[in-house]
Amino acid sequence: MKRIIKSIILTVFALSILSSCESILNIDILGKNTIDGYFSSLDGFKAAGVGLHSRILKFYDDELIKVAELQGPHININKMNIDEAAYLVYEFASEAEHIAGHPYYAWNKGYEVITNANEIIKYAPKIHDISPNASKEIDKVEAYAYFARALVLFQLTNIYGQAYDYTSDGSHLGVCYMDFVPGFDDILSRHDVKYCYEHTLKDLQKALDLFGGDEVTDVTFANGLACEALLARVYLYMKDYDNAAKYARIVMDKVPLVERDKYIDMFRRAQGYPGEGIFRLNTYNEGSAMRSTCDPTNNQDILPSKDFYNSFEDNDIRKSLLWFEGEEEDSENMEMKTLAICKYLPFKHGEEKEENRRADYNVLRVSEMYLIHAEALCLGANKDLKAAENDIKALRARALGVNKDEIKLIYTGAEQLYTLIKEEREKELAFEGHIFFDYKRRGESIIRDESCEDNDRKLEYPSYRFAMPIAQLELQANDYMVQNPGYNGRKEIGE
Repeated sequence: MKRIIKSIILTVFALSILSSCESILNIDILGKNTIDGYFSSLDGFKAAGVGLHSRILKFYDDELIKVAELQGPHININKMNIDEAAYLVYEFASEAEHIAGHPYYAWNKGYEVITNANEIIKYAPKIHDISPNASKEIDKVEAYAYFARALVLFQLTNIYGQAYDYTSDGSHLGVCYMDFVPGFDDILSRHDVKYCYEHTLKDLQKALDLFGGDEVTDVTFANGLACEALLARVYLYMKDYDNAAKYARIVMDKVPLVERDKYIDMFRRAQGYPGEGIFRLNTYNEGSAMRSTCDPTNNQDILPSKDFYNSFEDNDIRKSLLWFEGEEEDSENMEMKTLAICKYLPFKHGEEKEENRRADYNVLRVSEMYLIHAEALCLGANKDLKAAENDIKALRARALGVNKDEIKLIYTGAEQLYTLIKEEREKELAFEGHIFFDYKRRGESIIRDESCEDNDRKLEYPSYRFAMPIAQLELQANDYMVQNPGYNGRKEIGE
């Protein structure tokens, strides 16, 4: 890319650190008219880390989760309420010219995160010189920036690129890896998927080195354990099963699964219920697009399909996260009972302050590590089906409220066990921003449940629509940008 929407995004980049930090911390930035001036103190540097968190939240809340879930097999929509941009994603119908929709905004908000992270990394040496006695604090903020850049690069590659092994050498189009803040005259281009993944791993390793051996103290700020958890996910997508199992095991050994009686509160009560969270996005005083999207008391846009809801056993604790029951605080809706995605709908009872009525987003949590570990042991060269089985039993036992030895999995080999692992993954991580990318990396077609509004809609693999189009605005602003094959655009790779 010569410019990443030169006339629009770079302006947002230049201001986003200042505006986001000011709103969160109420910092007085009077006189700090340049980024260089802003990064003239340790306080400004640390505030930029907080602002970075806000940018990640916007990317996940507004774009990533919707792109992943709207294209899944178990989602239903309210056609009367849903906006056009979301409906196009649901219909597998996004195009480059939809500049008011997700093809443009996911790219925009993702690169806001990356450029904010690059600013922090750029100025870290200067802050070390200014505050030599605060090296540990500075290292953690810089490490967070490397982690954020890796996280968003990985997710942008998932959105705009095909699966890692779509070509045998990973040479198909990914996105742009940027390790600096681009100027108007910089020539940048899309890198291949292999390159994007390699640099995701490098950034995570750099973050891990800077974090050191720290443990989880605040799940709303990344740490070394979050790096290890994300490494497990990235290696799984690369089908490097040995490393996926290795890093998942590291995390599993450090953080236990949350108890069954605290499972619902882990999602629906943010205050004092980190549960098994490794990295969570704090929605305090931020609002939530997903909350509005899922709320049946306020123009609900999306909901789980009836078939998916009915696939859970009645005593499965996870089933209650797909069913909404109104509280006294819901006034005229207090008697409401309906299907709903409740992972983003906080309990209101007992929380007088509106800011504490929030459902913070789990980007990384331990249950996913059990699923990664099981999949890796089932599919890797060093198979251990018994250990993989035990991982799934642990999740099912908690969900059903029974001892693990009471869980019986019936299978005759790795293929059948893998089917059970996939089923468990869909139930455990439902509507958390995984499913579309899971189907893509596994090379599987998406077929909607019979109870879905558009049950005739399916996306057969392979298809060019497993990669989102590059927005027309980007093509127009950038002489070096190429469109993904299959979409209308100024040019496609190979032309």
